Amino acid sequence: MRTLRSIRHRLALLLALPTGALVVLGAVGTAGQAGRYSDAGRTGDRVALVAATEEFVHQLQRERGLTSGLLGGEESFRTQLGPQREAADQARRALDQRLAADPPGADRVRTALGGLSTLARLRGRADTGAATRAEALEFFTGSITELNAAAFADRDGTGDRRLADALGTLQSLSEATEAAALERGTLNGVLAAGAFRSGEYPAFVRITAAKSAALADAPRTALPARAAALDAVLRSPAAVTVAGMEQQALDGWAATRLPVRADAWWQAATELVDGLYSVQSQAAEDSRARAEELRSDALRTLLVDAGLALAAVAGAVLLGLLATRSITRPVAALAAEAEELADRVLPEAVERAQAGREAASPGSSAAAGTAELEVLGAALDQVAGTAVRLAVEQSVLRRNTAESLAGLGRRNQALVTRQLGLLSALERGEHDPAALANLFELDHLATRMRRNAESLLVLVGEASPRSWPQPVALGDVVRSALGEVEDYRRVVLRQVDEAMVDGGAVAEVAHLLAELIENALAASPPDTDVEVFARVGVDGFLIAVMDHGPGLDDAQLDRANARLAGRESFLLGGGGRLGHYVVGRLAERLGAVVRLAPAPVHGVTASVALPSELLVQAPRQVPAGGVTV
Repeated sequence: MRTLRSIRHRLALLLALPTGALVVLGAVGTAGQAGRYSDAGRTGDRVALVAATEEFVHQLQRERGLTSGLLGGEESFRTQLGPQREAADQARRALDQRLAADPPGADRVRTALGGLSTLARLRGRADTGAATRAEALEFFTGSITELNAAAFADRDGTGDRRLADALGTLQSLSEATEAAALERGTLNGVLAAGAFRSGEYPAFVRITAAKSAALADAPRTALPARAAALDAVLRSPAAVTVAGMEQQALDGWAATRLPVRADAWWQAATELVDGLYSVQSQAAEDSRARAEELRSDALRTLLVDAGLALAAVAGAVLLGLLATRSITRPVAALAAEAEELADRVLPEAVERAQAGREAASPGSSAAAGTAELEVLGAALDQVAGTAVRLAVEQSVLRRNTAESLAGLGRRNQALVTRQLGLLSALERGEHDPAALANLFELDHLATRMRRNAESLLVLVGEASPRSWPQPVALGDVVRSALGEVEDYRRVVLRQVDEAMVDGGAVAEVAHLLAELIENALAASPPDTDVEVFARVGVDGFLIAVMDHGPGLDDAQLDRANARLAGRESFLLGGGGRLGHYVVGRLAERLGAVVRLAPAPVHGVTASVALPSELLVQAPRQVPAGGVTV
């Protein structure tokens, strides 16, 4: 039983060979049966396509006969031809809807339908008498033959013998119906004309022979019920009448006027063709029924196989639950202790270290259930102790570093402030212009040194020691920022709207702008200017600093904006962009938003959105374009 405490042996229960084999066999069987179910569905769609095609063919056969009679000179067929054309068009639309689902064999039927592209033109010529009977018969017969061939092109590809036989019967009946319909249309035109013309009699003899052969061949593959129905049609009064009229036409082939009226022939022949098509429709229904039977069988087998597969999966899940239950609970306990370490123990240790108090040691992680988990719990205790120690050391190091930098910044600021006071006294007592210019340069240099010292204080979280008791005009704040950059003569104030900035924020706003202007000057060529715009916005004040340098690519812009948004520590970034970290800290204090974006032509535009809380009075717009400082 000691071996059962091992994770390896418990997981072996989950991967037991009988369960795995059952799952695999169930999955394979289900996948195969799903394929057969899909094939059965597509077979049903194919049978439906055959039925829709044959319905369209039936309507074309009627139109062919009426068109032949009209072109033979029987004007009474003109009134029937219009509704028959509409019936053919309606059958074509139904066939197109069936083709839109793209069933098997659809491409062949679409190709066959291409032969009907000139049907409208033939109809117009038939109405005006410009077409001949031979032309109309050839057009319709060719199209019908292509459609029948396309519909039954792959009848043996269904994979089921009974369905293939049913489709074979349907094809035989279709050929027999077409032979009878072709005889009807051919003789209808001859009777309308009154007699056989040149070459029409031999063609009619061939058509009657083909019809007789097709009708004799159809019962050979048909089911008994279909064979009986076909026999009933062939023994019907209409069939007897058609046979008599057909014989009269054959006997009087040389007469100048046949003794059969076209309308009587059309009525009897149409009853015969409709009877044959009725038997053909019954054969189509047999094919649909067999296809639906195949689909139902496939669905039933699929459900059985899926049920077996699900049962196998359920058994595997049950074994997995039984095997892992004793593992998940100890692991969950270890995970909870790890979360406690990350969420509470480490932050509290860091907080105590920053406050100068001794950090508490983490508790022991007790895990029982398996030998491996007990080892893992002991390792977690070691990791927790090491993590707390490192976190405390890092916190102390950061605190000491920040305090050292803050002390260094305050000392530098105090020295620079004294230096600025001494320079101001010297400037007041100096009257030599050359010496006074040098003092001004020294004063400017000291002002920049003071900004650098204040940047150090900003980075370590110290507040600016400088503040003004009264609001200051924004234009003066911008000019104060210019006084803290080196090449201020290259800065152009294009437009500055008048506004008053709260005195407590003046030093930090000026410091933020100075850092951005300094970066813009460094990025621009020495012979170009840096432009500054300050406009009143809806929610505050918008300041834009635009340089004309080479610009930054997308990756550099994203990295710079991350620094400006305070999402990156200056201790982790490169030292070449400390100004961005300073701007980010100042923007966070002021509630401002600073972003870099490509300039309209070239270069980079730094935009600063100051919140309205920093403005102490309503601004009044004063244009200040083109002023160089």
